[in-house]
Amino acid sequence: MNFFISFIYLILSFSLTVLCDKKYGKLGLTIWMCVSVILCNIQTIKIAEVFGWIISLGNISYGGIFLATDILSEKYGEKSAKEAIHLSFLSMLVFTLFMFLFLQYEPSSIDTSQDALLTIFNYIPRITLGSMIAYYVSQNLDTKLYRLLKNKFKKIWISNNGSTFISQIVDTILFVSISFLGMMSTKELIELGLTMMLFKVIIAVLDTPFIYLATRKEEKS
Repeated sequence: MNFFISFIYLILSFSLTVLCDKKYGKLGLTIWMCVSVILCNIQTIKIAEVFGWIISLGNISYGGIFLATDILSEKYGEKSAKEAIHLSFLSMLVFTLFMFLFLQYEPSSIDTSQDALLTIFNYIPRITLGSMIAYYVSQNLDTKLYRLLKNKFKKIWISNNGSTFISQIVDTILFVSISFLGMMSTKELIELGLTMMLFKVIIAVLDTPFIYLATRKEEKS
């Protein structure tokens, strides 16, 4: 059941990414990235098992952000991709700050939502910091690598997969190290990191048809 839901979610996420571009261009992709990064922050709290892998459910939405970044790089240039990264990072920062302040309200005696909200939005500072640093660094790295690979190989599939693979590896290393170093054994850290990387790489491979769908008129090679 979890695999089926993940497949449907992935198709919807990637399809909506392409639709945002087709309908609204770079503005649509920028807004989509801002929405997706907030979704990731919420979804990553839930842990599920797919084919025996223990995964965070924010990974699919996160993969959609890399797809959006690569479409922006391919169709609108590195500058547009970086602007979208900065705005989506700002969205994540503002959302995190506002939810933190929101939770400081003293609930009424008749309130029934505080405990549930605390469970979801009472961010652990170290994990939040790790998530933000990993996102900002990996997204900017993705745009740089995409341009370099495009200039060298002139092939969208190489630029898309190569830039995403490398930046996702960097993202995982930064996130796991900042968030959990000293809290887990070295073996547990490596296992967690490898599982996250493998799942992200699979998602990156699966987004390849969608970047061709988004850029098919621009592809000359």
